Amino acid sequence: MADSSPASGDNQTSTENTVQPPSGSVPMSDTELETAKVQPHDGPANDEPTAQSRATPAETEMAPKATPPPVDKQTEGGSLSIEASNLPPPALPPGSSPELPVCSITLLLPTGARHPYRLDEKYLAKRNVDIPDVTESGAKDPFSISVYKLKELILREWREEWDGKPASPSSIRLIHFGKLLDDKEQLKKYQFSMDNPNVVHMSVRPAEMMEEEEAGKGKTSTRDGRRNREGGSGCCVIL
Repeated sequence: MADSSPASGDNQTSTENTVQPPSGSVPMSDTELETAKVQPHDGPANDEPTAQSRATPAETEMAPKATPPPVDKQTEGGSLSIEASNLPPPALPPGSSPELPVCSITLLLPTGARHPYRLDEKYLAKRNVDIPDVTESGAKDPFSISVYKLKELILREWREEWDGKPASPSSIRLIHFGKLLDDKEQLKKYQFSMDNPNVVHMSVRPAEMMEEEEAGKGKTSTRDGRRNREGGSGCCVIL
C-alpha cells in the first residue's frame, strides 16, 4: 500500500506538465504540417504566369495584324469622284449645307454598269473648274457648267475597268432622256433634277467615225468657201 502512493503522485505531475491544445482546435496531421512549411505565405501555391507574360517576342511579332480595308484609287484623293459600279449615290459630307446645289449623275455604260457621279462646288473647286452662274441664294451652280466641261471631267476620272479610253472629250457621247447633249450647252438646259440622280447614257464614238466626221466638216467648209469666192467674182455693179 505504501508503494502505490508515490506512483500516483508522479503520474499526476506528468499530466500537469503536458501542454494541452486550445479548445476548439483541430490537430494537424504530419502531411499537412510539411505542406505548411513548404508553401510560402505571400501568395498562392501554384502561381503560374499569365498567357500574355508567357508569350515570347517572336510569337508577338508573328501574330496576325489587322489589315485595313482596300482604298479605291479613284476616290483616294477625294470622295467626290466617280464611284464604283452599282453603288448608291454618295451622301452629303458631314457639315455640308443642304442649300448647296448638287448635281447627282448616274453614268450608265453600254455594259449596263451604273456609276454614281456627283458634281458640287467642292468637287469643281478641286479640279479648278470655273462655275459661271450662281443660284438665287448666291451659291455656285454646278448645273451651269457646259456639257463639254462635264466630258472633260469624265475623261479625267476615267476608271481602269472601262475599256476604250477616248483620246479627247469630243469622242464621249452623253444622252439624257433620249436627247444627245450638245457640247456647247449648259447642263441646266436639259432639265437635270436637283433632288434625284440623273441617268446619263455614256458611250464612246469609234475613232473611224470621228475621222469621217472631221473629213465631212472639212469638205463642207471648203465647199462653202468656194461658193463665196465664185459669188464674189460674178457680181457686177450697175451705176
